[in-house]
Amino acid sequence: MPPGVEKPALPEKPSFKITDVVSDAVIKKVLDQVDDGIHFGESAKSPMGSPKVGRRGPGHLLLPDDFSLGGRSRSGSTASQADDVELKRLEQELFNHCKLTEADFKASSGILLRELEKMGILRTDPRLEPCIQVLKMIKRKTFGAVYGIDNIKLDFNQFRKVIKPSIVIIVKAFKGQLVIPEFEAFTKDIQEVFEKCRSHREGAPANYIPQLARGDPNKWGVSLCTTDGQRFSVGDYTDHFSIQSTSKPFTYALALNHMGAKVVQKYIGREPSGRTFNEIALDYNGQPHNPMVNSGAIMSSALLLYMVKPELTVSEKFEYVHDFFTRMAGGQNVGFQNSTFLSERDTADRNNALAYFMREQGCFPNGPNNAGGGVDIKNILDFYFQTCSLEMNCESMSVMAGTLANGGICPITGVRVLANEAVKNVLSLMYSCGMYNYSGQFAFQVGLPAKSGVSGIVIVVVPNVVGFATWSPPLDSIGNSARGVMFAEELVKIYNFHTFDSIGEHTSDKKNPKVQNYEEQSLKLVQLLFAASQGDKMALERAFLAGVDMNMGDYDGRTALHLACVENHPACVKYLIDACQVDLDVEDRWGNTPLQDAVRCNHPRIVAMLKKMISLKGKPLQAVIKEDEEETSHKVTVNGTSGALPYMKDPVAEMAALKIQNAFKGMKARKESKESVPTVNIITM
Repeated sequence: MPPGVEKPALPEKPSFKITDVVSDAVIKKVLDQVDDGIHFGESAKSPMGSPKVGRRGPGHLLLPDDFSLGGRSRSGSTASQADDVELKRLEQELFNHCKLTEADFKASSGILLRELEKMGILRTDPRLEPCIQVLKMIKRKTFGAVYGIDNIKLDFNQFRKVIKPSIVIIVKAFKGQLVIPEFEAFTKDIQEVFEKCRSHREGAPANYIPQLARGDPNKWGVSLCTTDGQRFSVGDYTDHFSIQSTSKPFTYALALNHMGAKVVQKYIGREPSGRTFNEIALDYNGQPHNPMVNSGAIMSSALLLYMVKPELTVSEKFEYVHDFFTRMAGGQNVGFQNSTFLSERDTADRNNALAYFMREQGCFPNGPNNAGGGVDIKNILDFYFQTCSLEMNCESMSVMAGTLANGGICPITGVRVLANEAVKNVLSLMYSCGMYNYSGQFAFQVGLPAKSGVSGIVIVVVPNVVGFATWSPPLDSIGNSARGVMFAEELVKIYNFHTFDSIGEHTSDKKNPKVQNYEEQSLKLVQLLFAASQGDKMALERAFLAGVDMNMGDYDGRTALHLACVENHPACVKYLIDACQVDLDVEDRWGNTPLQDAVRCNHPRIVAMLKKMISLKGKPLQAVIKEDEEETSHKVTVNGTSGALPYMKDPVAEMAALKIQNAFKGMKARKESKESVPTVNIITM
């Protein structure tokens, strides 16, 4: 180019906003392939041959055709129309919540997914798979291929179609109906406990199995899965390891599920052994003490081989058990560590001696395939070593623990894998026998069913709430993961997870993760006000000792002192002002203090008590009753002041007060109805 001649200006790069990444036309074309928002047509199959989005995997909790928020059939009735309106309102609220700004006309898929993740519903959740697959289809056909599925913009109708396949879990999450509603606060506490345990350096990896002796002592991971499928993980939770003895409760559960407790009890006991896990010993019935020691686990393997589906070959039986573990883990990957299996088999002298001793004692079953007790020790032990050598990580193990916590139903698929009765029996033995010779101490301090394995894995089950899986190779002197035990002990210091924390719960300051803050405060407020209105001085004493704020007020600003004065309970008034030292000048919505209420209700003894206490505090007292002829009630002015005092400034307290109104009235009505029931005397001849 000649000197002095300016270069022509380059054309400006096309600029497009996030809202323009995906065109409405392309989205509409993709969503048109969905039959009623659930099933894709044949053209939806991707160029790479991936399965159609609409294929329902096992246990997907999709919106049924007759879905009803009220639990009724939507078949054209007035109630069903109301349900339709309610569902649309919820969808509109979700849509508005997922906008970047209030002025936007479209919602962001990224906001939806991130909000769900905050509540513990991960993108890998099988219940979200249909929704995720729709977004991935849109991404492949638009600029989303560059930006991912987080920047897809959807108008209201498009948004409804995308979320419809997963509407049940999405609505449940956003309405705060999951078992742990304040999941972020819960996981923050878990992370703090995790960091506290990270510095714990005691213990060493198991050395009697060469493959396990190579474990990295610095590895430390924690995962959890609630009964609603909320999941959280921290640390080395994706590292794989052999599950070792944590397989024992599950193989025992499978035998229970097929054979029943009465049959299984003929071969495996239910008592803690008080011995080492691999000791050559039987109980007083000539049986293995329980399924959590090696002798009991070997017997579980024998029962599965010879009495559960005996028509299967050994290889088919392994596939059957492997499939069971996969279903317990919600479809998460369950692998197999052949090197660990070979290592265990090569160092199995003690287990061989134990198995031959059990055969000599006639412990093994006489199943269809071994009439006369001719069991094959090699096959039994190989099968036992194989179940111990299954490979998993903290994430998948936590789902298995969550399935036990959920009574045998996998939280993330909704598939029942075990019967309730089998789960109950397994958890009972995990509670009493699951932590080797530390089981009694663990039950005393932690109070939860648990099982440990020498690879460093510990699973802990909080029934009806959550399952935990921790992994750290260093073991203590008993054979449990040192960090895993510490984690469980620290956990129950914060939360009321111990089986017996419900005893004396009113005096405990432990957190209850199953309720929201305002719900917990509501319950305390209901109990406090009801006790004051009924003259229950002992209940007030318990509340005060438990650290309850005795100045709490309801939606109208009425405190326990207000109610005790109105209902004429001098003992409660005396306790509130002497022991609790509550505020005597607090005013309700209408500007009335407790003293004014006592004067208006003509309770002279309480009036005298309040006047004495106010005078002792050095406050001038001038009570004047002013009657407003236009009103049907009297208004009392004390010290020349009246008027509403600001109250319930705390939004959490305000939500709590709103929630207690109907409960408080209902309790009072029930009490009155019981008192009004006439007594009938029946005379028999």
